[in-house]
Amino acid sequence: MFARARVFWDLPEQARRMGESRHAPQGTVLTALGAVLTGRSPGRDGDGDITVFDSSGFGLQDLCLGLALLKKMDITL
Repeated sequence: MFARARVFWDLPEQARRMGESRHAPQGTVLTALGAVLTGRSPGRDGDGDITVFDSSGFGLQDLCLGLALLKKMDITL
């Protein structure tokens, strides 16, 4: 999966040590989510892209991100 995916993370100091990224092959590029949100790095290039988000931060961050994504996709719970 990592060979074909773009990998994004929230906390760089934890991504390789504790998150899903610790299973990524050496050399896998980890893109900071903050860099994407501020326009310093590109996000997805197209609908066929495979992305992995390695959220190793706080559970509240995960919840807020999930709710923001649902809102962006106009999905209500």
